[in-house]
Amino acid sequence: MLAMGYDERWIARVRECICSPTFSVLIQGTPHGYFSSNRGLRQGDPLSPYLFTLVMEYFTCMMDTTVHSKRIVPLFRLVSPVVSPLIYADDLLVLFQPSMRGIRALSDIMEEFGRLSGLQLNMEKSRVYFSFRCTQQEERAFALGVDRGELPVKYLGVPLIVNYAIEQDCHSLVDFAQRRVEGWQAVGLSFGGRIELVRSVITGITMFWFQSIQIPMATIRKVEAICADFIWRGGMHAIFWDQLCRPRKEGGVGLRPLHTVRKAACVKMAWRFIKGGRSGQNGWRTDT
Repeated sequence: MLAMGYDERWIARVRECICSPTFSVLIQGTPHGYFSSNRGLRQGDPLSPYLFTLVMEYFTCMMDTTVHSKRIVPLFRLVSPVVSPLIYADDLLVLFQPSMRGIRALSDIMEEFGRLSGLQLNMEKSRVYFSFRCTQQEERAFALGVDRGELPVKYLGVPLIVNYAIEQDCHSLVDFAQRRVEGWQAVGLSFGGRIELVRSVITGITMFWFQSIQIPMATIRKVEAICADFIWRGGMHAIFWDQLCRPRKEGGVGLRPLHTVRKAACVKMAWRFIKGGRSGQNGWRTDT
């Protein structure tokens, strides 16, 4: 917090919130004693996510400083030349060109960050992934100190791939939709209830995928077929799927056709990419 310019009085208040709490335990239903924590906040403390965000922001600043000093070279994109690590809970994903100088710089950053924050990298659970053009992969993985993984790999439920997604890369989305409808008791639900479940759950998870990768149309048709079978309880479909997805005033039920949602998500990704490229030419930092 000092390195990021926070006032010392504010830092003192945060330190007081961390160091002053005491705890007691229930033994046979009776509270016994008060003791302080040796590791700061307890798990689940409301203040913990905010402090974690501040700590990881310092890691991002360390990465940006290393990039500006040209020790780490970012991947070529039409955005400003910075490396923005992707952080979710206890997962960390860093994308950069795997030169030996960059690998040594990243190792130094992780060591220094672990010494300052107490957050150590778990080498057994960490993996490094190379593109097919990268040479001497075993040597570079050994220099980083982690095992080498193979692409594609799932991250936050979405496959990480080098090229465009094909049907076999999206099997997990079809399997998820199938498991969800099999777990629901379709017999006990009304027609409107089945519509709402498809609208809220299946459309929601597919929208998460659409905003990450471009899903092939074959996968979309399979998901739509699963939704249609669930709505009609596996029997004869009284109305075509396209008609079912029309607005209510046109005789449909208001479901959103997945292929149109896919189009909108692709346009959104293209707009963000173009906007990031224009901002990057002026030297601005753009989150994409």
